[in-house]
Amino acid sequence: MRKNEQKLLALTVISTGILLISNLAATKIWNFYEVPVDGGIIVFPIAYVIGDIIVELYGRKTANFIVWLGFCLNLTAGIVFTLVDKLPAYPNWPGSEAFGIIFGLAPRIMLGSLLAYFASGLMNNLVFEKIRQKTGEKMLYARSLGSSALARLIDTAVFEAIAFFGILSMGEFLRQATFAYTAGMVLEVLLTPITYLAVKALRNKCP
Repeated sequence: MRKNEQKLLALTVISTGILLISNLAATKIWNFYEVPVDGGIIVFPIAYVIGDIIVELYGRKTANFIVWLGFCLNLTAGIVFTLVDKLPAYPNWPGSEAFGIIFGLAPRIMLGSLLAYFASGLMNNLVFEKIRQKTGEKMLYARSLGSSALARLIDTAVFEAIAFFGILSMGEFLRQATFAYTAGMVLEVLLTPITYLAVKALRNKCP
């Protein structure tokens, strides 16, 4: 396997793995100064970073294909969790109730995440590519943050509505959605320099 193919394979595994990890982490709602926050926010912004790296190095077509892979992997996980949750528990196993609470919520979170990831991922790749076509190799930060600002808005709206609407009160729901979008963008601003250091390093390596 050529080094260029190895790099793409590694980025694909990281991208799909991050999505799965963030979906499982999102089943935990933690308290941030009276704002309910899902645990997936800790790791999910990395998915946008990896997506930007893939578009930069391999183009939108390849990036969209990886979005589809992530979608299929996490759809499979959601189906498996649902089926396993429905299986009769062994009488002496003490974790049945906890499993049902966590993984009973997981399919709803995964459905929201999948639809949000699919729509926002394709939008991020499209806007990113359009900005790059107009600016060439200039305005690196503009295309990364500009595409993410719109994509993250779509992601937050779709994910929060499907995953948590009706579970949280309206006030909690609005606070969480606002925090998720704002915190995600702040993290992406901080991670963008790392994105382009990674792109530069990967480009400089032998194909």
